[in-house]
Amino acid sequence: MTGSPARVEGTLTSWDDDRGFGFLTPVSGRGRAFVHITAFGRGTARPRVGDAFSYEVDRHGDRGPAAVRVAAVGTLWSAPRARAPRPTRAGRVALVVGLVVVLGVAAAVRTLTRAPTSPQLDGLAPWLVGGLVGVNVLTALVYALDKSAARRGRRRVPERTLLSLGLLGGWPGALVAQQLLRHKTSKRSFQLAFWATVAVNVLVVTLSLALLR
Repeated sequence: MTGSPARVEGTLTSWDDDRGFGFLTPVSGRGRAFVHITAFGRGTARPRVGDAFSYEVDRHGDRGPAAVRVAAVGTLWSAPRARAPRPTRAGRVALVVGLVVVLGVAAAVRTLTRAPTSPQLDGLAPWLVGGLVGVNVLTALVYALDKSAARRGRRRVPERTLLSLGLLGGWPGALVAQQLLRHKTSKRSFQLAFWATVAVNVLVVTLSLALLR
């Protein structure tokens, strides 16, 4: 039976308070770990450079070693209370744009399946809609699991998995999950990659519908 991961003691050597992340450097001075504000336990004071913490190291993330279950030295870690996040103004705009695109694609599919010049699409509409709904529900659930893992200091879902689900058509569900959970919204590199997958998916779908006309 595997025991609990070893805890490391270290110092917060850099911290961006506006964005809520920084780096912890262990006492040995080697192997610093990325730390996000969500990794700190309940009751922990706002982190400041120079503060001492104990933590576990998760090496399965996409950005390298990450500190999880972070607590002030001499205290026990406890999961932070879940907060009810709200979408930002930009997030609400993104949700509206996503909804318009989805409705436009759905309308195009419906028009093509009813067109007499497209017999190859007869009977496919329910399967297309069902598949789209399924992948979006799955994507939203995976985002929720990753958010829970981040809050509890558990192994995270790889970012490439989240992006792949969006590329396969689950980006509307991803967009909703991002804004309702306030998850992955502040990481610029992820957002750039995410919107690139959205553009590729919309382009592929548009070209496919045009070829089937």
